Amino acid sequence: MHFIGIDIGTTSICGVIYDFLNQKTEAINVENESGIAVDNSWEKIQDPQWIVACVIQIIKKFESKYSDIKGIGITGQMHGIVYVDNNGNAVSPLYTWQDNRGNLILNNNITYAEFLTDYSGYDLSTGYGLVTHFYNIKNSMLPQSAVKLCTIMDYTVMKLTGRTEPLTDHTNAAGLGFFNAREKKFDLSSLGSIGIDISMLPEIGESAALTGYYNSNIPVYSAIGDNQAGFIGSVRDRKKSIHVTIGTSSQLSIFSKEFFKVSSLDTRPFPGGGYILVGAALSGGQSLSVLQSFFDSVIRVSSRNTTEVADFYEMINALDYTKGDPAGLTVTTLFNGSRSNPFGRGSISNISTKNFTARDLILGFMRGICNEIYDFYSKMPYELKKDKHIVIGSGNAIKKNNLLCRVLEETFNFRVVKSGHDEDAAFGACIAAVVGGNYVPGFDTIQ
Repeated sequence: MHFIGIDIGTTSICGVIYDFLNQKTEAINVENESGIAVDNSWEKIQDPQWIVACVIQIIKKFESKYSDIKGIGITGQMHGIVYVDNNGNAVSPLYTWQDNRGNLILNNNITYAEFLTDYSGYDLSTGYGLVTHFYNIKNSMLPQSAVKLCTIMDYTVMKLTGRTEPLTDHTNAAGLGFFNAREKKFDLSSLGSIGIDISMLPEIGESAALTGYYNSNIPVYSAIGDNQAGFIGSVRDRKKSIHVTIGTSSQLSIFSKEFFKVSSLDTRPFPGGGYILVGAALSGGQSLSVLQSFFDSVIRVSSRNTTEVADFYEMINALDYTKGDPAGLTVTTLFNGSRSNPFGRGSISNISTKNFTARDLILGFMRGICNEIYDFYSKMPYELKKDKHIVIGSGNAIKKNNLLCRVLEETFNFRVVKSGHDEDAAFGACIAAVVGGNYVPGFDTIQ
């Protein structure tokens, strides 16, 4: 009995097949090459047709090897949107969560995202689907044949099942913005008052609801957000665990049965009930890419070899490091700004004649990443933190980087345990299919 989970990430698309009875997984990872060249630096768009074709190829590879596939679960990059027509076909690119049009100026030196936040009272950032949609309306960029908007995961489910209208769940609907997480519905009044046609919103259903069948015989379940999927695929004990994932961005998540509203944190619906409080950093693992590019350029300049590069993770994992060893350099890793300060940028300070070394720079970056995550933890309500004593780490930056794990342990003063799967969000999507097919009673029974 096997289940497929697909994670449509920003930089890669991953498929996991899960042997439910024997508790084994197998993964396929494909680089996401769907990016579309743009004229404006603030645009970040991808080709939804390429993404769907890639997903289907992954499913076919699993089908060729396993004949007893009982369900398909989908997850992926939250916040972004695709427009579809009456036939359920995409009539736009995927505007991703990294798209920066919401930070352009609307009027009076106020950005689109700032205007919507001030007007509505919701914390809205660039990249949120309805912020992108508002910009497109104001700038006459709405495709004429568009009748609905949805996430890339919802669109993929449509293409797998032949649906012509998107169905989203609470986790993905919340990522679009203007969503009342306590009542689990869009704020239709606020949307209507700023000129957004509410008929373009996708229908909202339960997480892991049966949406149709792939090839007429394999059940496909409604998509869930990748933050929630990663939590499901990583965390065994919600009461004692803090979930930290570091991929392209980074996130800290804590489960709560009750609704909390905390400044600078997101309260996101969780499949099956409850919420996760989330602190989301925009750079995270991308900070390591910045550092890697710097070292690659130094090597090329110093060796006069334009192709020579170092094994970055081998280099940093070989560093000698002991607990309490000061980095010397103070690095803030706000290279893409933050949700609350989108125009903020990273910095390196406290430079002396002795500490401007490769080792101190690497340690400074590690501490910067971990400190930004810990800042979110420090803002969590005490009643949610008091029983937590373990950090569950997921994402490639943690899986590949033992040094980062050690710095994370020192920052939190908790043990860090790497999650048991290589692709946690895709595995979480497998679990969604298991729950959707009623092979277990619910998400809260998964161990």
